[in-house]
Amino acid sequence: MEEDIIKPVKYSTDWFLSQLYQANRPDSETMRILQTLNRYVKLATNRDIFYSIDIINETTIRSKPLNDLADDCLLTTSVFSKHIWEMHRHRATPAFHWYVMVGTSSFEKLGYYDIARDYGYWNMFIREHIFA
Repeated sequence: MEEDIIKPVKYSTDWFLSQLYQANRPDSETMRILQTLNRYVKLATNRDIFYSIDIINETTIRSKPLNDLADDCLLTTSVFSKHIWEMHRHRATPAFHWYVMVGTSSFEKLGYYDIARDYGYWNMFIREHIFA
């Protein structure tokens, strides 16, 4: 029974894809969201998804590339919305709406207009079907 609940990371792509196809959206959207989820699983320990800058070394910072911003904002608003509100309240970081705006505009600038238009839907779908 536990085998059905806990999947090894090497099978995560297959599981994500089976879940995403339930959304019944165009393949281009589904595959881009799959890319977002795979990046999160593979790079979660090496990235700070809550900030819009990358710290390269002690003396160098940069703005994150649009791909990173789009992915990070979608995941933070889908999975960590309570954390965003707490950070905003206690540390004066951007509010939840800022992450939604940046994520939407990042997907739009990357040419994923359908994802930008359906951002709220994907946000809800990831929260309820992937990380529930």
